[in-house]
Amino acid sequence: MRKRSRIIVGVLGGLLCLSAVADGAHARASGGYSRPSSGGYSRTPSFGGGSGGYSRGGSSIFGSSPGDRGFSQERSGTALGQYRAPPRTQQYSPGPGPSYSTAPSYNTAPSYNTAPSYNGGYSGRYSPRQDWYANRGWSMPSPSYYNSGPRSFGVWDGLFLWSLLSNLGRSGSGEWFSNHRDDPGYQQWRAEAERQAQTNTELRGRLDQLDKQLADKQGAVKDPNYLPPDVPANVATVAPTRTPGTGSHNTGWVLPVVLLGGGGLGYLAYARGGRPSAPTGGSMTPLAQAGSLLRNKLSGAPYTPDRFRVGMTVTMDPSPFILAGAALQAPAPAAGLVGVSAVGRVDAGLIRLYLPDGRSMVQLHLNAAGLPDECRLFGTIDEITPADAEEWGAWLDPVEGMIGWPQFQTKNGKTYDRVWAPGDARTPPRTLTETIEATGATRTIKHEAMLYAADTGAASPGPAREYILVQTVEEGTRAFVQISAGIDINPATLQLA
Repeated sequence: MRKRSRIIVGVLGGLLCLSAVADGAHARASGGYSRPSSGGYSRTPSFGGGSGGYSRGGSSIFGSSPGDRGFSQERSGTALGQYRAPPRTQQYSPGPGPSYSTAPSYNTAPSYNTAPSYNGGYSGRYSPRQDWYANRGWSMPSPSYYNSGPRSFGVWDGLFLWSLLSNLGRSGSGEWFSNHRDDPGYQQWRAEAERQAQTNTELRGRLDQLDKQLADKQGAVKDPNYLPPDVPANVATVAPTRTPGTGSHNTGWVLPVVLLGGGGLGYLAYARGGRPSAPTGGSMTPLAQAGSLLRNKLSGAPYTPDRFRVGMTVTMDPSPFILAGAALQAPAPAAGLVGVSAVGRVDAGLIRLYLPDGRSMVQLHLNAAGLPDECRLFGTIDEITPADAEEWGAWLDPVEGMIGWPQFQTKNGKTYDRVWAPGDARTPPRTLTETIEATGATRTIKHEAMLYAADTGAASPGPAREYILVQTVEEGTRAFVQISAGIDINPATLQLA
C-alpha cells in the first residue's frame, strides 16, 4: 500500500509539474510565436508550437476585414495599457499623525500647469514630482541617485534624468538621450552618474544599456527640443518658462527678422511681376522659403528639398524574388512603376515609402547629404493582437520578451539572428516614433522594434540575406504586433522620381 501511495503521489506531482510548464508556456507564447530553442542559448525553451498553432487568445489578424482588424486592435490596445499599468501597492502610511474622521478627498487630479514647488529640493520619497511619475506607471529610480547629488543639470530636472535611465524601455526615453547627448546638462548628469557608478553595479549596468542604445542611434539627426511624448516641459525642466535646447540666448529678435525678411522678399516678388503666387506642385513662396531656411539655420539642420512625397513613383524590380524563389518569406510587390501611397518619417533617420498594396514598404536610410545609403523592401507577413497583459509580456517582458530576444523564429520554423545589437542576452527593442503622411492626413505611430536576419541560401546574384522586422504598432487606442519580411535592394534600381 505504501508503495502504491508513493506511485500515486509521484504521478500527481508529475501532472502538477506538467501543468506548471503549460502555464509557463502561456506566459511565453503569443499568436503562434515563442522564443526559439535553437542557437545555443541556455534560456530559450520553445513553447506553444513555434511552427504553427495558436496557443493563446491573441491570434493573427492578417488578411481580416478592416472592421474585424480594427476591433481586434482596439482590444489589444486595452490589453497593452493593462500590461504597462503599474501594479497596485499598499498606500503609503506616514506613521502616527493627526486623526481624520473621514478620508481626505481627491476628487480632482493634481494640476501641473505650473512646475511644482520643491522648497529648494526634493522633500523625501513622496514629493509631488515623484508622484507624477509613479501615477503614470514609471519605474522610480533609487532615491540614492538624486539625493546624493545635484538636483538639476543645466535646465533639466535631476529626477527626470534618473527616471529616464530607469525606464529605457519606455517610449521616448532612449530618444531623449540620443537627441540631447551633446547637451551640456546631459554631460553634467552623465559625469555625476559615472561617479556614482564606480560603487554601484546596478547603475553601471543601466549606463551600459544606455550606451548600447546610443550606439544604435549614432548619426541620427538631433532635435534639441525633443521630449518624450508623455512628459510636459514643466516636469522635465527646472525652469518651465525656458524652452529646452534654446540655452540662454535671447531669441526675441527672431520674429521681427522673419517678418522683415519675408516682407522684403515678398516685395521683390511683387515688383518682378505682380503678387506672389500660391505654391503649386510642391513649390514654396519666397516667404515660406525664408521661414524654412531660418528654422533650419536656428536648429542647425541642413536645408534640403523634400525628395520623398505622396504620389511619387518608384520602379520595382522583380528579379530578386525570381532569383530567390521559395527561399524567401518576403512577399513580392507589384513589378514596374508603382505610386507611393504614404510616406513615413522615423526619428531614427529612416524614410518609409508605403506602396498601394497595403503590405509593402520601402525603407531607406539617408546619409548626411540626404541620399539613400541603405534600402530594404519589406512586406507584412503577419499581424498579432495579444489578448491580455500577460500575452503582451511574451513580446515585451524586459527579461524574456520575444522582441529583443537574441533570435526570432517564424511560423515555418526558420530562425533569424538579431541584427541590432547582436549578442547572447535580450536587449531592449528600439523605440521609434513614425510620422506617416498620406493624402489629406498625417498620423503618428509608436513602435517597439527589433530587426533579425538569416542567410537565404539563394545562389548569387539572388539576395543573400532575408530580414525579419518585428515591431509593435501603437496608434491612438489601437495596438498590435506586426511581423514583416524583407530583403536588401539597390537604391539605384528604384529609379526614385
